[in-house]
Amino acid sequence: MKNRKYRTYILVWLALVILTGITVSMAGMDLGLLSIAIVLIIAAIKSGLVLSYFMHLKYETGLLFKLMIPIVLAALTVFIGLTFSDVAFR
Repeated sequence: MKNRKYRTYILVWLALVILTGITVSMAGMDLGLLSIAIVLIIAAIKSGLVLSYFMHLKYETGLLFKLMIPIVLAALTVFIGLTFSDVAFR
């Protein structure tokens, strides 16, 4: 059982490393606003992996966790919206 748990953590870590490599490679590409959207989506996926596995939120079942999801999604929407508005007016 213990080895299986470590295997999951190693796979999540490898996914984070691969996603970080994709994010770094996106810096060299000129895709305009699309590159910003891709990087933000990758950042959201990476934060979801960290929250789910390394902070053990995948196994939470309480009301607080169910209330946290819409709040985090709303905050993420605001941050993405502010980022795009900042880039659009440069």
